[in-house]
Amino acid sequence: MAFFSKQFVKLTGKWIPRPKTVSTYDAKRLAKDIEKESTVSQTDVMAVLTAIPTVMTRYLAEGHSVKLDGIGSFFLNFECKKTGVDTAEEVSMDQVTNIKVQFRPAMKAGVGSQKGKKINTLIADDIEWTYLPSSKGVVEEDGVEEDDVTNNDQSNQGGGTSGGGFAG
Repeated sequence: MAFFSKQFVKLTGKWIPRPKTVSTYDAKRLAKDIEKESTVSQTDVMAVLTAIPTVMTRYLAEGHSVKLDGIGSFFLNFECKKTGVDTAEEVSMDQVTNIKVQFRPAMKAGVGSQKGKKINTLIADDIEWTYLPSSKGVVEEDGVEEDDVTNNDQSNQGGGTSGGGFAG
């Protein structure tokens, strides 16, 4: 079961649903559950999960993207200074202000209410949403209190968390 809260968008004067994360599972929990689903031990799973960031970092540094079937692809991207240059000869890495890893989720054909749409493979076909009322003083990982007011119409409409790696 997944949860949502309610969020007021100041810019539009309207309320929207917002996905609500109730906890975070780390690599140990993932390894424990993978052990139950396979013939691989929790220790072996942890060894693999621990190696993934090192190997992926090397692949990305060598100019490759990394595709994990059923999950998605990771690749490098740049943020550049707002102003470009006039000629191709002037283009240089001095224009780059940030190097970041981008993630493109794997997609599948939707079923049920999602039929005819492409949806992320990590979204369960039978996901059920339940309203989770505000807990006074509880602030989510992204620093926004649930049932909060936002000034930006685009803010938090993607929802969820944006986890980066595997914690040990």
